[in-house]
Amino acid sequence: MKTKREPRIRSVKFNVLMNMIVVTSSFLFPLITVPYVSRVLSPKGMGAVSWAQSILNYFSIVALLGIPSYGIRECAKVRNDNEKLSQTVQELLTILLISTSVVYAAFLAAVFFIPRMRQDAPTMFIFSIGIWLSACGVEWFYQAIEQYAYITVRNVAMKLVSLILMFLLIHSVSDYRIYAIILVIGSYGSNIINVLRLHKFVTFKKRKLNLRRHFKPMVSFAISKISSGLYAQMDIVLVGFMCTNTAVGLYQLVVKIKNLSVVAVNSVSDVMLPRLSYYKSNADETKLADLMAKNLNFLMILGLFLLSIISVCSKPLILVIAGSQYVEATKALIVVSPVILFSALNSLLSQFLIVQGREKVYAIINFLGLVSSIITGLLLIPRFNIIGAALSITLSESITLIIRIIATRRLLLNLNGKFDFLKIIGAFALSLAALFIIRPIVQQQLNIVQIVIYTLVYLCIDLFSLLLMKENFITTTLKR
Repeated sequence: MKTKREPRIRSVKFNVLMNMIVVTSSFLFPLITVPYVSRVLSPKGMGAVSWAQSILNYFSIVALLGIPSYGIRECAKVRNDNEKLSQTVQELLTILLISTSVVYAAFLAAVFFIPRMRQDAPTMFIFSIGIWLSACGVEWFYQAIEQYAYITVRNVAMKLVSLILMFLLIHSVSDYRIYAIILVIGSYGSNIINVLRLHKFVTFKKRKLNLRRHFKPMVSFAISKISSGLYAQMDIVLVGFMCTNTAVGLYQLVVKIKNLSVVAVNSVSDVMLPRLSYYKSNADETKLADLMAKNLNFLMILGLFLLSIISVCSKPLILVIAGSQYVEATKALIVVSPVILFSALNSLLSQFLIVQGREKVYAIINFLGLVSSIITGLLLIPRFNIIGAALSITLSESITLIIRIIATRRLLLNLNGKFDFLKIIGAFALSLAALFIIRPIVQQQLNIVQIVIYTLVYLCIDLFSLLLMKENFITTTLKR
């Protein structure tokens, strides 16, 4: 029998670099496409697409049953044993096939019975392809065996394809369904490659599958991922039910800018779960704590930077990215900016809970986040429209962050003094104050010039202050 290819496990530094390339492309491509598509499709067209996409994401999240996180942990544990790895992958794919079939049947019923979904059924069916492609994409497998070079190349290639298709095919408001098709290709097309390439690492054969062994540990992952997934989309879905497509179009731009920023801040922590799981399984608590401290310092520095720039440059950013049609979204963008930092910290602390095997706590916190987002959304959106939606998600993220800090307080208190919270906050305060001081002068400049000036001033003051205070992450990074 042909020996399966052993995955090459690279350093954390290499994985972070690869993920940074993905993140950079996630910034560059929207910077090219969003200004064009937003202006061509208008808030109304963008709203129709964004709402349909959010609804279908709900179904997709339920179909996945938390396997993207559970699969990373379980496959990372047995990545050096091909038989156990193959067994695990085959069992998880079987579960996904069953769950996706059930969820897709529920989707068909929803389109038939819910008038708001039936209004634009063709767009709904376009995005429904993603339910199947996300379930079969096995992205979790490649993350578990740390194949970030492959993930990066594939990700960037599909973005290039999407970019070309957008400029070739989208020319008027009526092309919004073509835009939906391109989004599906860009988001899920590469999953087909994942499946075709899987046989190089995994042996598929007739074997006795023990699906039941996954059910109990998966419950917490399923609850938490479904809760957090529904929670992440709840604001835009509620806006779609309570407001017009134009309001959805305005708010989706706010969400897009917020999500891009969150992805940037999470670029490091996203590659840490396999390595954290590895250290935990080998009882290497010292390395685990060191890695967590470095991540926290990085997330605080980058998160506060993006929060500051988006708050101060909200109007120039919207005008540059989408044009004057979207200027009404300015206040909502300011209100939602703290989520950039809160969400990144929530993500890292959630990973630590997973590594510790505290899935139940992880699940409960995510469920509480979902409940809080529904309650705050129902209370605030009818009264304040998209500003209410932004406020609801900010409040929900802050609530879940406080709970996660309490749940992980022992870790945070035992990071060996390597988490430089006060130094980072001090540098942030000085940098933000400088932005407000120069604001009356900078506001007279062109929008893009304003963004560049604010960014350079903040970075210079922040980095100089951190160096002066000998902040751990910056000083160790420069030494290397």
